[in-house]
Amino acid sequence: MRGSAVRDPELPEAARPQWPAWYAPAALFASFGAILVASFPLLPVIFTFGISEAVAGVALLVLLLVQDGLLVLAAVMFASIKGRPPRWHFGIRTTRLWPTVGWALLAFALMLGIELGYIELFGVDETNVEELGEDNLVAGFAVALAVIVVAPVAEEIFFRAFFYRALRTSLPVWAAALINGIVFGSLHFQGIDTAIILPIIALFGVGQCLVYERTGSLFAVIAIHAGFNTFAMLSVVPLPAILIGLLVILGCLLAPLAAGRWPSPVSA
Repeated sequence: MRGSAVRDPELPEAARPQWPAWYAPAALFASFGAILVASFPLLPVIFTFGISEAVAGVALLVLLLVQDGLLVLAAVMFASIKGRPPRWHFGIRTTRLWPTVGWALLAFALMLGIELGYIELFGVDETNVEELGEDNLVAGFAVALAVIVVAPVAEEIFFRAFFYRALRTSLPVWAAALINGIVFGSLHFQGIDTAIILPIIALFGVGQCLVYERTGSLFAVIAIHAGFNTFAMLSVVPLPAILIGLLVILGCLLAPLAAGRWPSPVSA
């Protein structure tokens, strides 16, 4: 994201990703199968060494790396069916700095405000935030890396840059965003006790789609996602959360400088 002088170059609509809408559910179910197979070798490690909080934290990080790595792999593989996609098809591109930052900050403030209001209104005590690592620094950093780095990067690549973009090939903005949000929220189900928070996660997914539609920037939605997860982890592992969260957001500001000027992957 460079200065305000940067303008998106003009390219015909056909130059944008031409991913059929069915790629979205197909890639999701394919990744489910791959995750199920890949997770089996790791389960004995967790059950055997689960007493150690440090090992449990590292195991969580490894599991999330495998899970989210396969999500990204599925997205790239399906996007490559018709030919190798350029990086800007996934929103990896330079955008105008201040408009992009402005939209990201506005969306973050609105969604955080709605979440806090929802929690206060319904007296929500349970969330799906991982509390592992409160008493162990190694586990704390491992969990913070998993929640603030791995999850935002991989989930935004899959759900916004690929899943939402594939749906947008055939659907209007709100329909694609709503489907994306419902799927995104439902996949965060961890039990009846935490189900009450799922509508907020779904709404967050919808909001992320709208930001991606407006900015065409993968870095904008990663920064928002990392900011949300950092805020959620402050009560669990504050020091690792702050340090890692700031580094991710800084990376989202600097990485676009080397991404190059390309058009938005979504329609103008």
